Amino acid sequence: MAYGPTPTTGTAVSSSVPAATPEASKSSLNPNAEPFIPRSEQVKQSPDTPLSVRYPQTTAGQNITPQTFQKQRIKNYSKETAMKVNNAYEALKKQNFIKAEEIFRTLLSENQGIQSQFGYQDIIIGLARSLKEQTVNKQIEACNILNQLRSEGPLNAFGASTIHNLDLTLSLCEEKIGLQLNAEARLLMLRNKRLNDNENALCAISDNFDADINMARIWQFLHKWSLSEKLLLSIRAALINSLLLNPYDVEKLRRHLHLVNLALIRLWQLMQKFQLSEGLLLEMMGKHPDDSEDILCKPSAHDDINLALVRLWQDMGKHKQSERLLLKMSKKHPEDTEDILCRPSGDHDIDLTLARLWIIMGKHKLAERLLLSTCGKHPDESWDYLCKPSGHHVIDLAQVRLWQEMDKHELSGRLLLNMCHKHPHDSADSLCKPTGHPIIDIALVRHWELEGKYQLAERLLLNLCGTHPDASEDSLCKPCGNQEIDLARMRLGQLMGKHERSERLLLNMIGLHPNADEDSLCRPSGNHDIDMARVRVWQVIGKDELSERLLLNMIGLQPDADEDSLCKPSGNHEIDLARVRLWQDKSKYELSERLLLNMSGKYLCASEEELCRPCGNHLTDLSLARLWEFMNKDYLTERLLLNMSGKHPNADESSLCKPCGNHLIDLSLARLWEFMDKNYLAEKLLLNMSSKRPDDSDDRLCMPCGNHHIDLALVRLWQRIGKYEWAKELITRCCDVYPSSECELALLRLSAGQAGFLEMISRHPENANTLLTCSIHYFRLACEQITEGVPESGKDNLNKALELVESALEKYSPSAGACSQKAHCLRMMGAREKEWKEWFQKANFLEPNRLQRSKTDFWRSKEAAALQKLSNLKE
Repeated sequence: MAYGPTPTTGTAVSSSVPAATPEASKSSLNPNAEPFIPRSEQVKQSPDTPLSVRYPQTTAGQNITPQTFQKQRIKNYSKETAMKVNNAYEALKKQNFIKAEEIFRTLLSENQGIQSQFGYQDIIIGLARSLKEQTVNKQIEACNILNQLRSEGPLNAFGASTIHNLDLTLSLCEEKIGLQLNAEARLLMLRNKRLNDNENALCAISDNFDADINMARIWQFLHKWSLSEKLLLSIRAALINSLLLNPYDVEKLRRHLHLVNLALIRLWQLMQKFQLSEGLLLEMMGKHPDDSEDILCKPSAHDDINLALVRLWQDMGKHKQSERLLLKMSKKHPEDTEDILCRPSGDHDIDLTLARLWIIMGKHKLAERLLLSTCGKHPDESWDYLCKPSGHHVIDLAQVRLWQEMDKHELSGRLLLNMCHKHPHDSADSLCKPTGHPIIDIALVRHWELEGKYQLAERLLLNLCGTHPDASEDSLCKPCGNQEIDLARMRLGQLMGKHERSERLLLNMIGLHPNADEDSLCRPSGNHDIDMARVRVWQVIGKDELSERLLLNMIGLQPDADEDSLCKPSGNHEIDLARVRLWQDKSKYELSERLLLNMSGKYLCASEEELCRPCGNHLTDLSLARLWEFMNKDYLTERLLLNMSGKHPNADESSLCKPCGNHLIDLSLARLWEFMDKNYLAEKLLLNMSSKRPDDSDDRLCMPCGNHHIDLALVRLWQRIGKYEWAKELITRCCDVYPSSECELALLRLSAGQAGFLEMISRHPENANTLLTCSIHYFRLACEQITEGVPESGKDNLNKALELVESALEKYSPSAGACSQKAHCLRMMGAREKEWKEWFQKANFLEPNRLQRSKTDFWRSKEAAALQKLSNLKE
C-alpha cells in the first residue's frame, strides 16, 4: 500500500461548522500577478509554453518522504534559501507559527534563491500551514493563497490539484474556518472518488494515507460515523496485511497503524461502543479487560495511549481508575499529601487531564491548586498575581472554566480580560474589540453571559462578525461565515429572549426561511450541530412538533412510525438523548423509558435487578435515573444510583453514605434521598463529600468545603429539614469564599418569606435577581396564607408575585428561575395548564438541570398544600 508520509493534521478541529463561505480577505500576494517563473527560467519560457511544461508537478498521490523533500529543496533553492526554508519548516514542527510565517513571507517578498516552480509552491504551502494555526483572518488568507496557487496549475481527472500537498493543506484550512463540506469534497477528489459513489467505493483506501485518515476525521465530524468507521477499518486491515509481508519501511507502517487505531478508538467512543474502544486500547497496551486493577492502571510506554484510556474510562464513569492511572503517570499515589498531589508532573497534557478529571469528580480545590502550580502560582497569592496570564492559552482557559465552575466569576473575568489585554474599567468599545483569537473571544462572551452582561456579549459577537447592533434585522440574522461565532450568537439570542432572531439566523445558515413548508423546515441540513441547535430553539419557542419531526428525520424515521421503530436507538447518542428529553417534556414517559432501556440493552419486562444494572454509560444511566424520578419510580432510581456507586441497598449506613468518587452520581443520590425524605442519609453523604462529620463543631460544619455545588446542596437540605441557622451561617460564609451572585441569591432566597427580608433586599440595587427574589417572597407568603385559611390575602400577594416576576422578564433577559416562577404563579392563580406548562418548558431549556434541583426545594410541600386548598375551595 503506497501511503505517503505521516499526516500533518494540525490541532483538534472546533466543534462548530460555519455554513457560509467567508468573504475573501486581502492576501499579501497580488491577485493580479503573473504566475511565478523562477529567475533562471524567465528568459527560456514564453507565454505560449504549455502548462505541463511551465508547471512541472509531482503526482498527488506520490509517496514522497521527508528525505526526498530535503533533496528537492537543495535542487529548487539556492543554498542560503534552502537553509531558510528548512528553518521555517522546523519552526512549524515546533509550533512556532508566527516565526514560520515571518520566514515564508520574507522569502516571498525577496523572490530570490527560488530556482523552480516546486520551490515556490513549497513556500506557499508552508506559509498557508503557518497561517492555518493562527487567527480567523489568517486562516481565510491561507485558503485564498492556496486557491490562487491552485488556479494556476493543472487538475487531475477527478478535479484534484496535482501540486503535492496543496489540496490536503487546503482541506485542513477549510476545516479550520468551518467549511467541512468543502473539505470533504476536496478530499474525495484527492482520493479519486466522487460524492455519488456507493459506500464500498467511498470507503475503499486510496494511495494517499494522509487523505484517507483526514477523510475519516471529516466524516466523523460530520456525524457520518458508519462511513468513517468503514474507512478506518479498511485502512487498518491494509496496514496489518502490509506489516505481515515484512516490508522495508516497517516503522512508518507501525506509526500509521498507531494513528489509525487511536482514530478508531475515538470514533467508537463517540458511537458509544465503549467495549470495542477499551478492548483495542488494552490490546495496544498488552493487557486484557479481565486483568487486575493494578495491571489495568499501570501506564504503558505511550502517553497518548494512556491518556486515551483515561478519557475513555471518564466517559464510562470509571473515574477512580482514571485518577489512579493519571497519578501513576505522574509518579504519585492517591494517598499522597495535597502538596505532592498538586505538584506538576512536567507534562502539560497529563496535568490538564488530571485537573479536568478532578473537576468532574468535584475535587475543585485539588484542580485549582494543580492548575495554579502549573503556572507557578499558589491559591493564597494576590488576585493581581493569580489573574496574570501564564502565556499558555490552554492552561489559562482551563483555569477560567474551573473558576466559573467554582463560582469565582470575578477571578475568571479578570484573567480573561488580562488575556485580552483589557481592563474592567475600559470603555465598552475597548472591551468589545476582538482580540484576533476566537477561542478567547468566545470564552469572554460566555463569561459575560454567566454574569448577565448580555449587551457586552452581543456587541463583541457582532464585532467578530463585522456587524453593528443598530443594523437592520436582516443584517443581524445574516450568518458571518464562522459557525462557532454564529452558534454563539444564536445561544445568546435565546438567553436575551430574542427567539425569532435565533431561529432566523439558524435557518439562514442553511438557506431556509421561517415561512418555508414543514417538509423543508424539518429536512436535515447535513450539518449536525446546526440541526441540533434548531431542535433546541424550536423546543423553547413551543414548536415541539417541528423538533420531534426533525430529530426523527435525522435518523430516517417518521412520527407515525410504530413504537418499536421509534424506540430503537439510532446509534447517535446525542440524538437519542435529545429524543428522550423531548418526549419527557411532552410527558411521553413510556417512549422515553423504552428508548433509554433499549440504549442500555434492557427490556421493560426484565427483572428489577436487571433494570437497575448500570449499562456502562453513566450519561445514559443518569438520564434513566432522572426519568424514573419524574415517573415516581424512586425505588428504581435509588437502586440504579446505588449500583452505579458500587453499593447495595442493604449495606450499612456508613457504606451507603460513602462518596463513590463520581460527583454527578453522589449529588444525584443526595437529592433523591432528600425527595424520599431520607434526609439523614442525604446529610451524611453531603458531609462526607465535604470531609466533615455530623458530630463536628457548628463552626466546622458551617465552613465552606471548596465546592459550591456541595455547599449549596447542603444549604438547601438544612433549609428543608429546619436547620435554618446552620443554613444561613454556611451560605453567609459561602458569599465570602465564592464571591458570586449565585451565593448572594441563595442567601436572599433563604430569607424570602420571612420577617426582615424586605429590609435585607432593600440594601441591594434592583436587578433581575432582586425582582425575582421579591416575587418568591410574596409567593411564599401567599402559600402560607392560603394554607392557613386566608385566601384573599394570599391572592393579593400572588398578584404582587406575578407582577414582580413579569417586571423582571420585561426589563431583563429571561432566566430559567424567572420563567419557572411565572409558571408557579400562573398555576396557583388557576391559569390554563397549557399556559403555565409553556413557561416551565422555557425554564427547562434555559437550565436543563432545573427540574431535578427544584424538585427537592423545601417550599414545594407548602405550595402543594396551597394548591390542594384552592382546589377544595373550588369544589
